[in-house]
Amino acid sequence: MSNLVARLLLTGLMVMFAPFNGSGEGSGPAEASPLDHVAFGVYDPHGSFAGAREPAIEHIFVFWQALDLRDFRHRLDQARASGRIMMVTVEPFTRAPNWRDGGDQLFQEILRGGYRDEISTICGTLGDFGGRVLVRWGHEMEKPTGRYPWARRDARGYQAAFRHFVDQCRRMAPETRYVWSPVGERNMGAYYPGPAHVDFVGVSLWGLQSYDERFHRGVRDFPASFREKYDRAARFGKSVIIAELGVSGDRNYRENWLRSLFETLARSESFRALRAVVYFNDKEPHYWPFGLGSPDWRVTPDQWRAVQTSALQRLAAR
Repeated sequence: MSNLVARLLLTGLMVMFAPFNGSGEGSGPAEASPLDHVAFGVYDPHGSFAGAREPAIEHIFVFWQALDLRDFRHRLDQARASGRIMMVTVEPFTRAPNWRDGGDQLFQEILRGGYRDEISTICGTLGDFGGRVLVRWGHEMEKPTGRYPWARRDARGYQAAFRHFVDQCRRMAPETRYVWSPVGERNMGAYYPGPAHVDFVGVSLWGLQSYDERFHRGVRDFPASFREKYDRAARFGKSVIIAELGVSGDRNYRENWLRSLFETLARSESFRALRAVVYFNDKEPHYWPFGLGSPDWRVTPDQWRAVQTSALQRLAAR
């Protein structure tokens, strides 16, 4: 079973950078498993998956106005040494003492070239990297909560700023691919920068037991949680990434939810545009509304591997 898992992850890594054919064809050889089109990745600030074989994608966040360039280069070197794709979420905070202040002027300042140095430093470093890179700029923009200054009710301003960033970055890092990554809300389409500036559409997906029980009158599994967001993301004709995935609850909830993820992707044609699942392996850094606290999304490699193996064994036995 471990060899099967390794083959699935390797194939998913290779097709991540292949164009998606919406018909479902061309996603691998005829004998390939239905899971072969999906790569697993992880945001892993505590290094839990540092020695694990599973992740094909290494995810990091960088504040562009307060970049630790030495650490950034170190993380890129680590990804290259492990053969992983690097996904860099660039968070365009302002230069105000409180980074969240000044969002009403952020897009105009970007378009006037006010963040030229930040773009040059990040993208110049990526251009020198020599590995495969996904850049996810200004994520979760369609849900203004005050957390991100770029998440505003200014869809046109966001579109223009996103296109400006991509145009500038492509000059310095021509091999880089770009992820437009809303939360996945109904209004996400208003913020779409256009097909010329987007290679992948990402969404965020959270399985939180206390939220399900409060707002859905019972727990949900992966397909029930993902269906609407996937449909919204796939309609742009791009490959889809779950750019941030977290599951939190009691042991049964977590295992059943993750098992439904693997089983669904292995047996279903419903999510054939999905190219990657990137786990957010940390405690939530902010508080959820409605008194739901800061969920702990963390899993260990052994827990992840055990649930994945169980799911594939159950399918094989049917």
